Amino acid sequence: MVTLGLITERPAGPIFRQFFSSLQAVDLAKLGIVVSKVCATFEQAIEHGGDTGTDVWVLPDPTTLRAESLHRLCGDSIPKLLPQPIVVVCADEADMVSALEHRVSAIVLADDSPWQAASAIHAAAARALFVSPRLLSRYRHQLVELITSPPSSRIDALTRREHDVLICLAEGGSNSEIAHRLFISRATVGSHVLAILRKLDASNRTEAAAFAYRYGLMSSRGNTQPGSPDRTRPASPAVPINGKYMRA
Repeated sequence: MVTLGLITERPAGPIFRQFFSSLQAVDLAKLGIVVSKVCATFEQAIEHGGDTGTDVWVLPDPTTLRAESLHRLCGDSIPKLLPQPIVVVCADEADMVSALEHRVSAIVLADDSPWQAASAIHAAAARALFVSPRLLSRYRHQLVELITSPPSSRIDALTRREHDVLICLAEGGSNSEIAHRLFISRATVGSHVLAILRKLDASNRTEAAAFAYRYGLMSSRGNTQPGSPDRTRPASPAVPINGKYMRA
């Protein structure tokens, strides 16, 4: 059972009063929630800060958010750098940005349903991020692009040779095999692999390989194969074989 603290003030906001009325109109106990405190002001709520009887606070006004105040409200048991067990009721997207900057766990719109508010409350209790589905819907295209598009800054950070090494690595090549294919030493391959892991923020070779496949690097090779010799490498001298000059 999640114990809930409510702060009900919002100077010019009948829609917020409607939100709290609709929340209190449902049987919260059936949703695993019980209201433990209702405070008229943020300052009054801070007086109960650190009270173990309140798991999650619902705030109606993101403009009142201050990092130190939130920490006092939630108590010293919650590290400042972790998401705070707070649900903020926002009126618009600008409020959402402000709330996220203050590390709150959940954000709902003032006219979200009580069921969505209940989901946000449970997410905040678990220190998990919850954002109103309607807000997520507004940013759907940006989210899809973020998830499916390659992070260009990481890709651009790779040198051409690191790109080749990554492709060989993704194809399952060992350092020795990559060195043979690219006409470089094993030590050089090892240095390139370390640089690739660092630039892609990958924890191991498997994760880097998955990155290459997921973001289409394997299909972007064009006509240049990673196993081909470096263009700057001098050509092998021609030698006579059966009366014809062939390159070794």
